[in-house]
Formats: sequence, C-alpha cells, structure tokens
Amino acid sequence: MFFEKKVDTRSRAAMIAFLTRHYRYNTANSWNAGSSYAHCIKIGRLGLTQDQTSRAFHFLGADYWDEIRDPIDDFTVEQDGHYTIGTNGRSSGYLVLYDSHYESTGHKSFCPACGQRNFTEAPGPCGVCKKPRVNFKTPPRRLAVSMNAIDHGEDFTDWTMDALRARVKLVGDFDRACDDIRSNFIDLLECNVVVEETVMVPTKRAVIRPLAAYATS
Repeated sequence: MFFEKKVDTRSRAAMIAFLTRHYRYNTANSWNAGSSYAHCIKIGRLGLTQDQTSRAFHFLGADYWDEIRDPIDDFTVEQDGHYTIGTNGRSSGYLVLYDSHYESTGHKSFCPACGQRNFTEAPGPCGVCKKPRVNFKTPPRRLAVSMNAIDHGEDFTDWTMDALRARVKLVGDFDRACDDIRSNFIDLLECNVVVEETVMVPTKRAVIRPLAAYATS
C-alpha cells in the first residue's frame, strides 16, 4: 500500500477526514476551478529507489502507458463505466478520478471481412470492400469522460453513513488502482530497458516513369 489508506468505516469522523484530506487535482485546467481525488505520479513522488529513479527517467521518452494501464481498465469496468481514471497536468504527472459513462457509438452493423463499421443495419454491402455486412448482436459503445469536479469543496456534514461508506469505497478503489499502476511501472523498470531503434516509415511520392512500362495491351 503506497497510495491506499485504511479507513475506519464505522466512524463518521474518520471517513470525513479521509475524504476531505485526500490529495486532489484539477479535472481540467486550473482556471476551471474544479478538482477531484488524485495522486501525483511524478518520478520523484513514487517512492522509488535511487536505481529505479535513474532508470525511470530513461522511460519518459518511450510510450509505456499501454504496458501499465490495465488497472485503469479494470477499475472502469468494476465501476460499470460511471467512473474512470485519467492523467492530467504537465507531462501527465497526476492520476485523477473522473466521472464517466458509456454511450452508444451509433454503429448498427459491420463487415466481417475488413471490420468496417456502418451506421445502417444489414443487409447491405460494405462501403470499403463490398462484402456483405452483418448486424451487431450487442451495439458497440464507447466511454465518455466528464471534466466535472467530484466533491470539490464538499464538507460531507449532511451525508448519511451509507453515502459516506460508498464514497470511501470508491476513493479507496481508486487509490488501490493507482497502487497497481505504480507496481506495474516498477515491474516495467525492473524487467525492461529502453533502446533506440530506427523505424523506416513508408511514404508516397509522385515520380515519373516511362509510359510504355504502364501501357496496357
């Protein structure tokens, strides 16, 4: 437990203290005056060893989030999409609890051959490869994230014990997910190394060629 804290959920005072003293950060820009529960994940604030800290700076130039973000996806699913975790701040140095919800993408069918989605129901040809489309059995959806503040300036005085416990559980689950993200990052440092590779990217350009080479009989 690095971010997660034990809270006596039998005590109103303990739960209110936990919620009101929890670290917070902006949900959008600072001038929006809205904040939510958060944790600073800058390298110097993660409790790393000296060797881990040295290695961590080498990872900043690499795209490593896909390697450590599983706890975010798991948290979002556990919250049925009502809450998620995102990054904010300069260099994404903060993990923030956000309001969210699932919404339909509007697609009704897809092409099994190429995967192209369509906003109309089958039957009908794919607009890309002309193969037959089929309808989705379960309409696809996406996660929409809100920049609304969560408990910004709330003193919780009028909250019931059940409401306080529910909020403490939510924030505790958020803290635990942040711990898991931190653990994944440390595992990444211990088991991997950053190397530079040259990647050749294909590009199209207009060139002149003899007409005869492209003439059709």
